[in-house]
Order: sequence, then structure tokens, then C-alpha cells
Amino acid sequence: MKLKEKIVGAVTILVLSIVFLLFGYFSNKDKNIEFEEVFTKDMSNKNNALEVLPSDNEGEGEREYKTIVADIKGAVKNPREYELEEGARIRDLIDAAGGLTSEADENRIKFSQILNDEDCIKIYSVGEEVENESEIFSETAIVKDGQNSSGKINLNKASSSELQTLPGIGEVKAQSIIDYRENVGIIKSVDELSNITGIGAKTVEKLRDMVDIK
Repeated sequence: MKLKEKIVGAVTILVLSIVFLLFGYFSNKDKNIEFEEVFTKDMSNKNNALEVLPSDNEGEGEREYKTIVADIKGAVKNPREYELEEGARIRDLIDAAGGLTSEADENRIKFSQILNDEDCIKIYSVGEEVENESEIFSETAIVKDGQNSSGKINLNKASSSELQTLPGIGEVKAQSIIDYRENVGIIKSVDELSNITGIGAKTVEKLRDMVDIK
């Protein structure tokens, strides 16, 4: 009888031991799973937080807009000077001035021409003529000191940059023309260009219809 009780007791202890071992195993497994889930969520939140963090360089490299000031006169609704973005065109200046009046001669306007700082624009009315040639308005409606009413370059008034718009005239030759007219006082004939070093007869003929002396 005692042997039987001992066997039953031993089996009971063995069963209980197995139960406790299994309980401990599954309990630890649940904790590991919970820890992994918490760790994964935590890392996911950190990654998401990193994704939305603003860059230290945010705002750098943004385009800086430069401006120019151009004046407009004549057949526009609000003639005066306007500040525009660099690269603006005559059309933009006209729009800034409220648009053209009904008298404006649109056929004499180069709407797409790019403006430069300090340009002065003259919008002519239909049938209007240049009253004073000393004002020197060009057909592009941009006032240039070195252009006359026909758009030709005035050899006696043109700046170096204006002279350089002529074919075959670079910075050196442009300065030579300026030096020549300062020495002679005034250029009286287009043919005098041949007196300037580097400008030959062929160049003079090429420029004849593009320049003026008045």
C-alpha cells in the first residue's frame, strides 16, 4: 500500500512539474512576443518620426527673384515706371501699366522683347510720328541713346554695348569706334569707319544700312 502511494505521489509530482514547465515556457513566449511587438512598433514610430523631421537645409536653394525697373510712356492707361521681375517682356510692362489705350499702334510693338533695367518704353498711337528726333525712339518702342527712329545704330551716340550688336563688331572694335569719334569730334560719314584699324571696306558695306550718323 505504501509503495502504491509512493508511486502515485511520484507521478503527481512529475505531472505538476511538467505543468509548471509548460506554463513557464508559454508565459515567457508570450512576453517575448509582446516585447517584439512593442519593439517593432517603437522602431516604426521612430522611423515615421524621422521621415517627417524637417531638413536642416529646408528653404535653402530657393530661387531668389531679381527685379528691374522700367519706364513706359505713351498710349498706355497708367504711364510711369514699374518694378518687374528680371527677364520680363514688353507685354508684362504693358500689363503692369493697365494695358494699351484704344489709340495704341500694336503693329509697332514687339511684345515679346525682353526688358533691361532702366529701359524706357514708348508706345506710339496710330499715325503718330517722332516729333523730335533727339528723343530717338526706336521701332521696338525702347528708347536707346544710340538708336534713331528707324532702329539704326547712331555711330556718334551709341554705347560700346550697342555697337557690339552690329555684326563683326566686338568689344575691341566698339571701343576703337568710340575712341575715333572722340578724337575727330563727330563722325560725318559712315565711310569713316574704314579709317579705324580692323574695319575694312567689306565691313563698312555690311554695316552701311545698319548705322547712321544723325
